[in-house]
Amino acid sequence: MTVKIGWTPFKQLPDMESMDLVYFEPERLNYYKDSTSYFMKCPAVSNFHKKFFVIKSPFDLELNYNRKQGDVKISEDQKFYDRFVSWRRTEYGEHERPLFSFLFQYMFVADEPVWIETYPAFLHGQPENTQYIPGSFDIYNWFRPIDFSFQMIDDTKPVKIKRGQPLFYMKFNSKKLNENFSMKRIEWTEELSKHSRTTSIQKWVRGLSWKLMLQGNPFRPKKMVK
Repeated sequence: MTVKIGWTPFKQLPDMESMDLVYFEPERLNYYKDSTSYFMKCPAVSNFHKKFFVIKSPFDLELNYNRKQGDVKISEDQKFYDRFVSWRRTEYGEHERPLFSFLFQYMFVADEPVWIETYPAFLHGQPENTQYIPGSFDIYNWFRPIDFSFQMIDDTKPVKIKRGQPLFYMKFNSKKLNENFSMKRIEWTEELSKHSRTTSIQKWVRGLSWKLMLQGNPFRPKKMVK
């Protein structure tokens, strides 16, 4: 059996329809596709790869951070910064690595319990000077976007990414450990937008939306991957 995973660019603003043109479809991890090595015939290796998908950057971008001046600069304009860059300045200590998110966001949903896990791009190599922040949740009960959130390893050096560069991986897990997964593009609708806003309670009651996810979502439509 194959479980369909619905995906769409996360469109938090009404004028983001153009995202359809620049976002890459999640691709199945096939890093060794050109290899003729015998290990590619191993079922353990093929089973590992079939559950992983790659998210690629839709843009070229350079980010510079000046800790002393408390200043962040990027290679794009202010409008781009406001939409796609989040400097999470209140979420790390004075002497810790600075924390940022590039808000090239995707939404994933499933019509049965499926947990998404995100990982650094360990085969392709993480974007230079970044340490990816992984995470995991149930995309059946919890409707929230995923993005490229990271610590800047050396704040004296820039973070540079290129369009088409792998940013991170995703892995899906269901109750059946040997399940297959496929991607289906779905439309960004007002219904999906409404359900995604239910996770916003996390902003003022920390942990509450997570508890709701674990208990089940009573407002969830029966079918969302249409």
